[in-house]
Amino acid sequence: MKILQISSAPISYLGGTEKVVWEISKRMSKKNDVTILQTNLYEPTTASGISFKEGVKIITCKNNLFFGGYGYSKEFTKKLKDIWKDYDLIHIHGYGRFASDFSLKFLRNKKPTIFTAHGFFHSKQYSFFKKLHDNTLGKSIKYAKYCTALTKLDFKEYLHREVKKERIIEIPNGVDLKKFFKVTKKEVEQFKSKFGLKKDFILYVGRIHQSKGLQYVIEAIKDLDTKFIIVGKDAGYKKELKEKIENLRISKKVIFTGNLNEKELLSAYKASKTFVLFSEWEGFGLVVIEAMAAGTTVITSDRGALPFLIKDNQNGMISKYPNVKELESKIRDSLKKNTKIHQIEKNAKEFSKKFSWEKVAMDYVQLYNKAIKK
Repeated sequence: MKILQISSAPISYLGGTEKVVWEISKRMSKKNDVTILQTNLYEPTTASGISFKEGVKIITCKNNLFFGGYGYSKEFTKKLKDIWKDYDLIHIHGYGRFASDFSLKFLRNKKPTIFTAHGFFHSKQYSFFKKLHDNTLGKSIKYAKYCTALTKLDFKEYLHREVKKERIIEIPNGVDLKKFFKVTKKEVEQFKSKFGLKKDFILYVGRIHQSKGLQYVIEAIKDLDTKFIIVGKDAGYKKELKEKIENLRISKKVIFTGNLNEKELLSAYKASKTFVLFSEWEGFGLVVIEAMAAGTTVITSDRGALPFLIKDNQNGMISKYPNVKELESKIRDSLKKNTKIHQIEKNAKEFSKKFSWEKVAMDYVQLYNKAIKK
């Protein structure tokens, strides 16, 4: 089968959508011909052109305009028009992006298409334009043969957008459990030594963006004897966040690592005592499953898809957004070493086993075949 995966941002970008595109693509490429067509939205330094990685062909197009993260790429439109006939099926990723909207509309009735939203609009920022999109270009999702939902939350959103129930298939994101088993004690200690970590610390992995609630986490830890490690690229909020940290006089408590290589990231997960994702909204929260697989106590907000993954005091903890006092209390509890925390970590590890990239990739391939035959 010849498969084309469409992503607005490059797979090198530290985002859940881009990780899904890459993880399923490299597994599918073992038995199928897989190409990723992407723009360099969010990563303008990523060069346009053709490259190959682990058997996957990657075509990168220059993004010309940003438009608040929506993007626009003239090169992408030309390239899709040139190559779409070469594929049996096209999988389009990401709601509210130019590449997705153009692809859905252009490919209508031309090829079987699968659409995965990876979450829908949730913030009030640019609300006028978001509502305008929902009522115009957003309706293009109905052109897809099937739409996949990461959780029941996405399922409801699709129904709200008039996608027929029988055309919505629930397929979650995954995690590579084997990688966590391979992390050695030496690698964990090297990570801790590199960043001067002698005590238990709190970890966050993802974009440095206001919607991720990092401003509330730093308030919650100001009186706690711990450090907060922030892993990921700046998405326009790092400067303001640093100013808040300085105003709170906790600069020594917060460490920005930037992006880490895979070994360092896995070591960070394994070394951390607590993982916090206090987001305003999450379409899934892949990093939550990764933290669970590492045996870390996970604390999340009660927003978006996160309550579909976390059961409070069972496999993690949930704190009401944006309640800083409650978040502080949850973090304080998570740093304790007692039977309750041990059981939560044990349950989390077991829960993470339900999510494997091999199964996710297999589920998608089965759906692709179904879409092609229908």
